[in-house]
Amino acid sequence: MQRREVIKNIGLSLGFVAATPTLMSILQSCTSDPKVTWTPEFFTQEEGSVLSKMVDVILPKTDDLPGAAELNVPQFIDKYIKEVYSPEDQKLAKDGMRAFTAKLGVEDPKDLPGVKDKDVEKIIADALSLGEDQRRDLDRKLRAYKGSDDGAAPENQDALVFGFVKDVRGKTIYGFKISEYIGEEVLAYDPIPGKQQGCISLEEATGGKLWSL
Repeated sequence: MQRREVIKNIGLSLGFVAATPTLMSILQSCTSDPKVTWTPEFFTQEEGSVLSKMVDVILPKTDDLPGAAELNVPQFIDKYIKEVYSPEDQKLAKDGMRAFTAKLGVEDPKDLPGVKDKDVEKIIADALSLGEDQRRDLDRKLRAYKGSDDGAAPENQDALVFGFVKDVRGKTIYGFKISEYIGEEVLAYDPIPGKQQGCISLEEATGGKLWSL
């Protein structure tokens, strides 16, 4: 199986989740003007470029749908981490990004915007295609790492990358699903619901589409 198929299959297997008003407000506050340069609030500008590549590797543009970056998912993730994560989890995200960029082999942060999509894709695919025993071991190391000061220890780097990729993957899918475009153009959308019809099939009700959040 190709790396992109591994990522796609793992990612899209996750179910739909509810969007709270707080999370919706975070997503809606992200700029949608392509002429406006995005300035991350949590990550650095260079790290933001890596995050944008990551989300488009996880959910790339297709003939039918825009990619995750086009729907402002990187902005959503960056703002979500800044406004929702605890200081401990924020540190984990920062360390995870550093471990991820170290895997890319980029020594000067100024060179991060020039990394190739295929290199980002390989790291993501490698992290998501690990066996169950490997995932458990890395999860254990990640739990042991949280709150500690030994982030530079070599044995933590794979765990940090694994945890960071999982986190970004989950937030990418979440942000994509609750975006305005997906809600109104892809899912079944009815801003003024009609009468309750509880005994009809989804095919009859919406043409087989899930309801928008």
